[in-house]
Amino acid sequence: MVGAAMRQAVVSGWRGARGARLGALARAVAAALALICALVARPAVAAFTPPQLTGHVVDTAGKLGPEELRTLDAKLDRIRRQTGFEIVAFVAGSLEGETIEDVAYKAFNTWQLGQQGADNGVLLVIAPSERRVRIETGKGVGGALTDLQSNDIIRQTINPLLREERFRDAIDQGTVAIARALIVGTPEEERRPAPGTRPAPDVVSPIEIGVTLLALVGGFLLALISPSFRWVLWFALQALLLRGRGGSGGGGGGGSGFGGGGGGRSGGGGSSDSY
Repeated sequence: MVGAAMRQAVVSGWRGARGARLGALARAVAAALALICALVARPAVAAFTPPQLTGHVVDTAGKLGPEELRTLDAKLDRIRRQTGFEIVAFVAGSLEGETIEDVAYKAFNTWQLGQQGADNGVLLVIAPSERRVRIETGKGVGGALTDLQSNDIIRQTINPLLREERFRDAIDQGTVAIARALIVGTPEEERRPAPGTRPAPDVVSPIEIGVTLLALVGGFLLALISPSFRWVLWFALQALLLRGRGGSGGGGGGGSGFGGGGGGRSGGGGSSDSY
């Protein structure tokens, strides 16, 4: 009788311990499943998508006014047409959880800054929300604009202005410093002016046309009256010829000829910093 009771107690204890272990295992499995479900249900961090490239300055943070955008775009377009270097400034509203290096690299290659084959583009990225700055360089300009030079431009020129919320001045002076480094560091024969860049056509005013025609007609009539006045006709003809040859100088005028990137690629070089 006593033996049977002891056996029953042992069996009951074993069953209780087994049940406890199974219960603990079940709770652990349930917790793991709950964690997995929570991770799956958690919204993924949105990957950064570069905005449309609308000009040499893209501002999705709303830090620049319309006139500031036009002025900066016109200046960078002149640099592009005269030197071939394509410099673009991007003021990002948010980095969308990515590093500024990844954002700059992705934007540069999406926009294909610089000329194809020359890869002579440079991207300046400013992220006000994260207070980060980066200069991203194309494959073809790494020798002219080194990582050390990019770092110096950011720390000495751009950051002090950004700390004062002077975004226009930071972009203006920063891109000028970038352009200066590119021009100084690239031999003139290796620079590639933007394709399709032509001198502005000479504009002749109606007054100039009238004076020239009057001199020609008057000189012709005076030469008919007396050969001694032939010098007037000769002078008028020379003035007309010189006017036709000499008027082709000057840079290309007009508005921005920006039509998007030219097929350039990033070399992954440059520099980043906080401000």
